[in-house]
Amino acid sequence: MSDQSEYPSESIGSDNGLRPLSNVDDLSLGNPSNNDLSRIMNRAGIALANGFPLDDDEDEEDVDEDYVSVDQDDANEFPYWFRRPPTHHRTKLDELHPFVQLLSVSNVEDCIKVENAFPEPERCSRDKFKYRLTRCPELSLGLFTLPLLGEGEPKPRPTLVGHIIATRTSEPLVTDRSMRLPDNWQNERWSFEDSQAVGHEEGGSTIAIHSLAVEPEHQGKQVGSTLMKAYIHRIREAQIADRIAIIAHDHLIPFYESFGFESRGPSKCQFGGGGWVDLVLEFGPEPQE
Repeated sequence: MSDQSEYPSESIGSDNGLRPLSNVDDLSLGNPSNNDLSRIMNRAGIALANGFPLDDDEDEEDVDEDYVSVDQDDANEFPYWFRRPPTHHRTKLDELHPFVQLLSVSNVEDCIKVENAFPEPERCSRDKFKYRLTRCPELSLGLFTLPLLGEGEPKPRPTLVGHIIATRTSEPLVTDRSMRLPDNWQNERWSFEDSQAVGHEEGGSTIAIHSLAVEPEHQGKQVGSTLMKAYIHRIREAQIADRIAIIAHDHLIPFYESFGFESRGPSKCQFGGGGWVDLVLEFGPEPQE
């Protein structure tokens, strides 16, 4: 499923360390003062931040990826000055000072707030969020905003503005069974009905996205596309699945096709009243060098 303005709902919808600011240790500049270093860098056309040169090679080509990806364990210690000022024309996304990180069960209330962007029948419930963020949090991703602060200002809690929530399935497409909340999931690792798995299937080769949602006030700011691009990159690089599957309404098909998803026709899913289309992104073999 998906955000209705940016294209992402419950049934739509790298390294994860901080990016180094520079390779300044490799520079052969003797032992210049801060002023000397600034002067040298300015002559070379290199922007400075806190006395360190910025490596901007990637920014000019991938303007949508001007965020920092951090691990859940690092989130509380995320330093403000590691987030680099954009070198391209500022966008509405830049104004959020965004970063992405994995979600956990501690983000359930945040996710509920974001999910309210969708019609009630298409929203993920609180219990489903608890289940998915407890059973397979590594398959979730959130985009947060954390404004840059002045010296001495207290650091607020990051605000979740968009999320992707998913589970694994052994089926090649999203199914109603994969979207269901298993009975007694808190006490049973696996749940079956009529010899078929219900909910998350560990080891399943398909990542089934159940929710791609963006808060209404932040729709139209490339939040959904930034999240999807980061999510696909993470799953592809980790090589943990053969494909990503999602269901969406007709008007969102072009959005997903722009990321490589292919339409597989009307979905059998009846979640939220039905009317979905199956979309699949297959991960083929790695290209030969």
